Amino acid sequence: MVSKNINICLACDDNYSIHGGVLIASILANAANDDEISIYILDGGISEQHKTEILSLTNIKKCEINFIDINEDMFKEYKSIKTLEHISFATFYRLKLPTLLPNVDKIIYLDCDMAVVSSLKTLFETDLKGCTVAGVRDIGKKLLRKNPNYVNAGMLIFDLAEMRKDNTEQKFIEYAKNNQNNLRYCDQDIINNACKGNIYILDDIWNVQSSNFTNRSSYTNNPKIIHFIAKRKPWNWASFSIHKEIYFKYRQLTPWKLNAQDYKHWTKDNQIASLFAYLKYRPLFLLRPRFYKALFFTYLKPFLQNIFSITEFSEERNLIKIFGIKIKVQKLKYAKNLKHNPYYYYKKNHIDITKIPPAEGNVRLIQLANVETLKEMDYVCRTNNINYWLDFGTMLGALRHKGFIPWDDDIDTGMMKNDYDKFVEIFNKTTRNPDLYAEYEEALIRIKNKKSKLFFIDIFPYYIYGEEISKNEQLKQSKKLRKVSRYIRDKYKNITSSVVLDTIQKAIEDNHLLNNPNINTDKPQIVWGIESSHVAKNWFHSYDTIFPIKDVEFEGYNFMCMNKPEVYLAKTYGDYMSYPSKIGLGHSAYKNLSQEDINTLQEIIGSKNGKD
Repeated sequence: MVSKNINICLACDDNYSIHGGVLIASILANAANDDEISIYILDGGISEQHKTEILSLTNIKKCEINFIDINEDMFKEYKSIKTLEHISFATFYRLKLPTLLPNVDKIIYLDCDMAVVSSLKTLFETDLKGCTVAGVRDIGKKLLRKNPNYVNAGMLIFDLAEMRKDNTEQKFIEYAKNNQNNLRYCDQDIINNACKGNIYILDDIWNVQSSNFTNRSSYTNNPKIIHFIAKRKPWNWASFSIHKEIYFKYRQLTPWKLNAQDYKHWTKDNQIASLFAYLKYRPLFLLRPRFYKALFFTYLKPFLQNIFSITEFSEERNLIKIFGIKIKVQKLKYAKNLKHNPYYYYKKNHIDITKIPPAEGNVRLIQLANVETLKEMDYVCRTNNINYWLDFGTMLGALRHKGFIPWDDDIDTGMMKNDYDKFVEIFNKTTRNPDLYAEYEEALIRIKNKKSKLFFIDIFPYYIYGEEISKNEQLKQSKKLRKVSRYIRDKYKNITSSVVLDTIQKAIEDNHLLNNPNINTDKPQIVWGIESSHVAKNWFHSYDTIFPIKDVEFEGYNFMCMNKPEVYLAKTYGDYMSYPSKIGLGHSAYKNLSQEDINTLQEIIGSKNGKD
């Protein structure tokens, strides 16, 4: 099922219409240039003035905005259900979406107490794997103990076409009728229970439930959607959410923009009030470390940034601010970067990053020689039924450029440990090119060419973790895995990488940190980095992020690719479609190639000019 437009729905009455408008502003401000957006507002009594003001938001980005009149007689089955104090009856409107939007087959539903900080295209195009609903797990521990896949209903993807076939609306009504005295969370309980087993779980980044200073999901590194779930919203005095300034950032794009005095009142002044209100509300949280982490990010860090900060001023200079005094300082190594990096001028705000042309000259020669090696690796793997996938910057290049990132010159791949253990022997026996060989190196396998040391392919091992665990637990486990890995590496410095890996794996298994004895074979997770000293915080990936393996185009050829590269790249790099803070080649071999080196590379790629 494919829809040209990104369909988005929200529901509100007049009281929430301004906040719904701020949500729309955030959606449009973060949409990509080619995003075509249709917004459907389930209208529970929005005034004509507010409708006009909402329609004016198309000045941010052209889109389609539709108001859907609601007749509450359609919802008589839900009239007897009591809602929480801060929730209006409009919360039930989403339960009738298949009927209310008969010509729409798929839609993202968003509560009005949210802010979007990314394009929603990737979210909208998510394959629901036959499920009728998709969402992010709720952060409520009690809810998750009863149902580990209980989702928060603030952001949901509805397959409306499938819901019509499945008569899901009637299932909602029947569940509500039979359980109306046990619905603490209203429509959220109805959706989770009526669709139990038919809900696809999305990554937390698509619904970061920001309730208070110590909320465990408030520190998600790369949120795409922020959900203000507390009773005190950003527009309430002394609200607790550390993300509340994001709400006011997007409010400033709307007809309800605040003047300078009011903006200060609702942001800086409100921060101080919220701290005291929170301590009064939960004084025992002073004993929890998470409170002080939140205190730092919410108050101390912004304060210190006001005292001292370094930001980019131009291509050549950084701007240093000390107690309000501004000093422009030339960037270190600027001249060197300009001399050696031909893409320095292509940084952000110059051209679309996906339109950057491929590398040229010596860099391109090295890239194309690497492609020849990758083609042979692919042949060996397919011949011997070994799965691999393009990884890290190579995967990013394939998705963003259909080839190398223009300033990248090596190839990274990933492979499960069981295939990794046998790969060196199989490659060296199976390869058709006598100049190529594979060997174990520090924390990886490297495929090399006897004729040149200028290029190579790295293969990183991945492991099965025996059960599905929360993001918070993933962070804890990653720290434990890293600790064991470092200990083993310090103890066995003089033995080969393959033996180190086996030793590390055994130590981790002995400590029940890998292949957990309570294995849930339906939903294992994939772990990267146990053999590495890499600084990445979270080494875990969902099994269906990696598998099943599929193909992707890279430099005009098809190579193996993980199942959900977009999810993987967002977790690894954040906004992977934007420019990095620094652009430069990670290796320097291209700088001083001899004529003999150039001739060797041209011979390997079968070209006189570095082109296919």
